[in-house]
Amino acid sequence: MALPFFIFWVLILICRRDLGWRGVGICVAIWIGLLVGVITLGTSGYIFIAAQALLDCVLILIIFKGDIRIR
Repeated sequence: MALPFFIFWVLILICRRDLGWRGVGICVAIWIGLLVGVITLGTSGYIFIAAQALLDCVLILIIFKGDIRIR
């Protein structure tokens, strides 16, 4: 459960130059919105983890500029 959380904050630190302060602020605002939405709607925490993992995937695509080579 802690892995997507840890990866999100590491990715924010890694790609802060690519995103800029505005992009970092937007990503953190989306993350806070997801957390508040899950808490207020009373849904399962697994939905938050899945959404956070999706946000991690988007950040990875931004870091690698959409080109990930898999051998």
